[in-house]
Amino acid sequence: MPKKWNFLSNYGLVLTHLFQNPRATLREIARGTDLTERAVYQIVRELEQSGFIQKKKVGRRNIYTIDEPTLFSFPVYGTLNVAQMITALRRILEERRAQTPV
Repeated sequence: MPKKWNFLSNYGLVLTHLFQNPRATLREIARGTDLTERAVYQIVRELEQSGFIQKKKVGRRNIYTIDEPTLFSFPVYGTLNVAQMITALRRILEERRAQTPV
């Protein structure tokens, strides 16, 4: 059986989950990303300490917000940052949609 791998790192998986579910608990994030709760806790803590996300306590839950300028300026590879990567991927998707017959 081929080895399972992800296109995104575990940090990318957690960030993507938080974008879609800002009120998710650590357990829900773990279930949604196939990571352990402990790994998710460490990743969320590191993302918060690095300024990528902010956590606000509301009742017994946390609400996470992502600092988009910090995220989008983060280097992916060499001089390529997240915003440039998203732009490139969006362009590829739009070109493929244009080529697909309706």
